[in-house]
Amino acid sequence: MAHQLDMTTGEAACMFVGEPAWHRLGVIVKEAQDSEHARKLARLDWEVEQWPIKAANEAGTVVDAAGYVANVRSDTHAVLGVVGSHYRPYQNREAFDFMDAIMADRAAHWETAGALFGGQRIWLMARIPATIEVVTGDAVFPYLLLTSGHDGSHPLRIILTTVRTVCNNTLNLAFRGVSAAEGLTLRHCEQLEHRVAEARAKLGIITKRLDEFSQQASALVRKQMKPDELRDYFCQLVKDRSQKQQEKLLGAFLGNFENERQRIAGIRGTAWAAFNAVMEWADWQSTVRGRGTVHDERRLNSIWFGTANAIKQEAFNAALTLVA
Repeated sequence: MAHQLDMTTGEAACMFVGEPAWHRLGVIVKEAQDSEHARKLARLDWEVEQWPIKAANEAGTVVDAAGYVANVRSDTHAVLGVVGSHYRPYQNREAFDFMDAIMADRAAHWETAGALFGGQRIWLMARIPATIEVVTGDAVFPYLLLTSGHDGSHPLRIILTTVRTVCNNTLNLAFRGVSAAEGLTLRHCEQLEHRVAEARAKLGIITKRLDEFSQQASALVRKQMKPDELRDYFCQLVKDRSQKQQEKLLGAFLGNFENERQRIAGIRGTAWAAFNAVMEWADWQSTVRGRGTVHDERRLNSIWFGTANAIKQEAFNAALTLVA
């Protein structure tokens, strides 16, 4: 089930407020829910249990695997990962409670939550009550995205994410500076409640980053792209690909740059339109294997955590160099 929404109970483990943007699965609700309701709607109301491990050979000899345990999902008894005995699983309910605690006075509300890889990774997304309107008619909404893993390879992280409503493109905003990035990453070896005060204090990093992003987007809108600048911008994003791939991607980028979604008054011909041309390709047009819901599920993983996210980060940083 690699790269898929968790379907181990027979239903997609996710919930969305309104229409789900990327894969049309899960429970759709009409208004924001509290954390307990959201967790149940997303079918994340299960625990991670830690079972002792034994090793056996072909001769039937069985020995204890001292120092290791298996993280086991309580409802399906699926093994999510093998970890050291010091590893402390952050339960799904703890992740919701943690987000509630650090967002208590900021009026955020739940919009989506779910699981990937049969429960190995979970996500929670809360809408921040703010809107960035780069120009009239081009709104960008900010969210906090919390991700955590139960397989031993993913820490708990809180990421700032924005969604451009014109074509439902999403960008995870990278924090600038090591301390900012590390400040919202928690390893599975301590009590979450012990980090609430620290996390709330560092949440100011996120709001500052949002202000910075708004200023950066405005700068990109003010930058009109000359033909040679536009081609150079797109070319640097595909330079490591084959000649055939380069030509295909350049055609897609240029086509997106001229489509109706980049023709909003004040947007057309700008660096903001160029960046969003790459965003549109990454979120909607890049090749993802599979068919039907499997294809859509894999695309969601790529948008938030994988190759689509990586090229969007590269495209955003390259666009900023044009207005530096």
